Amino acid sequence: MEHQTHYFLALALPGQTKELLYKWRELLEPKLPFKTWVHPEDLHITLAFLGGTASFIQLTEVKKKIKLLSAQHSSFPLQINGIGTFGKKESPRILWAGVNESEPLYSLQHDVYQACVDSGFILDKRSYSPHITLARRWISEERYPFDTVNEIVQPKEEHCGFLAENVVLYQTHMKRTPKYQPLSIFTMENGK
Repeated sequence: MEHQTHYFLALALPGQTKELLYKWRELLEPKLPFKTWVHPEDLHITLAFLGGTASFIQLTEVKKKIKLLSAQHSSFPLQINGIGTFGKKESPRILWAGVNESEPLYSLQHDVYQACVDSGFILDKRSYSPHITLARRWISEERYPFDTVNEIVQPKEEHCGFLAENVVLYQTHMKRTPKYQPLSIFTMENGK
């Protein structure tokens, strides 16, 4: 059965950050039975999920808008600040790495969201919760003390910072690894 493709806009992560998160995965994967671990090349921070019903006209329109707004935003620093979960505490749907509170990130996400809506996309209305998905679907009957996960990876400020500078339009290919294909990359103005 052919899976429908999806599109989304996200902040790209630099290679050094992906390497750090892969090291965390190597520490966590033997202890945490999740069904799927995200390929290092697929790590990102979602800004807007566009779904699978995008027309060529909508994608063209949103690319024009993102190109313009990326020139209005400056690149900005972000800091990975630890691991968390979404879903039931005993059997989470998602294991993620979080980032520090960042006004430039929320401002960028707001503008990207509005550009997508203005281009005709119907988007999720839940409040924005920036994160980097590491793994999906807990597959064990056993409970795990997730509050101890950060003791395993020991996030340290000097190793976890990076510069957010590229917004990327990705297309999902469910049967490929890595499964997210960059279609367009929009570089923000350099921060002063």
